[in-house]
Order: sequence, then C-alpha cells, then structure tokens
Amino acid sequence: MISVIIPLYNKESTIKRTLASILRQEYDDYEVVVVDDGSSDNGADVVRSLKSERVSIYCQPNKGPSAARNLGVKKARGEWIVFLDADDWMEPEAFTIFSTLINKEKRYDFFCFNYYIEQNNRRLLYTNNYTTGQVKNNFFAWCAGLCMPRAGAALIKKDILVNHPFKEYLHRYEDAEMLFEIMRNTNIYRCPTPVMTYNCHTSEASKPCKDISQDFIGHLVFKNKSYWEQYALYQLYKQGLDFYPEEMLNLYSISPIQKAKFKFAAILIGRMKKYHII
Repeated sequence: MISVIIPLYNKESTIKRTLASILRQEYDDYEVVVVDDGSSDNGADVVRSLKSERVSIYCQPNKGPSAARNLGVKKARGEWIVFLDADDWMEPEAFTIFSTLINKEKRYDFFCFNYYIEQNNRRLLYTNNYTTGQVKNNFFAWCAGLCMPRAGAALIKKDILVNHPFKEYLHRYEDAEMLFEIMRNTNIYRCPTPVMTYNCHTSEASKPCKDISQDFIGHLVFKNKSYWEQYALYQLYKQGLDFYPEEMLNLYSISPIQKAKFKFAAILIGRMKKYHII
C-alpha cells in the first residue's frame, strides 16, 4: 500500500484539486492521510465533503508542517509514503509508475522522480538531466540538480521515516533536514519520468521565518560531513545571508579556506554541466 500524506493549512482553494489528482489514479492500493494543522479556513470541510473511503483526515492545533507530517506517518497504514503539499497535484499514471518500480527494483527503499513546475501559466519539466538507476553520490547529485527528491516526487519506505522523523521545531526546509539525514546512508533510485506538478503560484517555501531557529538554515552543522554535503549546506548558508544577515553572521564563521573549497565545488559543477559531463 502507498500512503499519501498531505499537511493542510489554509489551502481551501487548492485541496480539492490535489485530492482529485490522487483519487483518479488507476492503481488502487493506496490511502490518503490529510492532517489539518489548525487551519482557519474551511479546507477540512472540503476534504470531508468528498466522502471517500480512501481519504482520512486528522486535525491538530497549529504546530507546523513537521508535526503534521509526523502525525501523518504515525497514522499511515501503507508500507510506502509519499508526502504531497496541499496545493500540488499528482500526474494520472503516478501510482502505476510507483508500483512498477517497487516491484522491479526491490532492493531500494527510496525512489526519486522527475516532476513539472507550473509558474506564470506555464508548465515546465524540472530537469532533462535525470537518468534511470541508482544515484552514485547523493549529495553531489543534490548540489548538481541531478536528484531533488521534493514532496510528491519522492517515494520512501515508512520504516525509514519512522527512524528519521521531522524535527518539529522546524517550520521551513524541515524536509531538507530530514532528507539530509536519510541521504547519508540510503541508496536512492532515480527515475526521469515526471509524476507530479509543483505549483509555484501558491508556494510559500521561499519565505523566511520570523525566527531563524524555526528554519533549518539556522541549524547547519558542517563538521564531520562529507565534502558534497558540506557544499549543500553552504548553498543554504548563502541563502540564509539574504534572509537573516545578522543572525547568520553571528551563528556561523566560514573561513577563507572553506569558502575557496566551496567556490571550487561550484566551478567544478559548472564546468561539468558546460561540457555535458553531467
């Protein structure tokens, strides 16, 4: 069984379309777990109005997306988990694609798929650089845009998520923090087929938190990390300088040697892309 977990917070205008994209799937061994995170609109009523036996809804006081996802994992009955945002939607054949790979590539517990991005009334494929098969270096692939397991485009064994729950004090980039933990010791199978659409029109992921302690950017640890994980963290660090300039300078001290090392990583990826090595 595949369990789709949807945190719901003030998405009354989009949740019906999101659920419709799931309920139209031909593959039939799935459930949908919606967790309403203290919404002030009528999104939960929209979910209930569908009266589908496949869809269950749980309500909690507003605790943030991490707590909502963790509750969804606890309530999920499926062996496999897909997280989906309440304003994105699945492609019609997504679950059939999931099932085919689950049965064909039995030694993998984590699958990463391509997806579409919808913005300004245009829908574009995220990347043409995905290839089929195991990702050789998870963090290099992340940094180079060769594997970006976003919500809706990643299929993960429930056991892994039980062992790596979301940090509930994080309200932004909580998924990146959780994924980085998993990516250190898990083989990822990548598939170039798009399985969902990421709706940029209603996305709030780029907005900083009022309190940096609620953002993964405020908890970056470079020590004892691999070279490419450090560079992935450095990419977040640079973003943090735009969002939280004073806090970032107080929290982190990046030496000239480290900056040179990360600059080399950026140049290396750029050259590899220029000469079509990746």
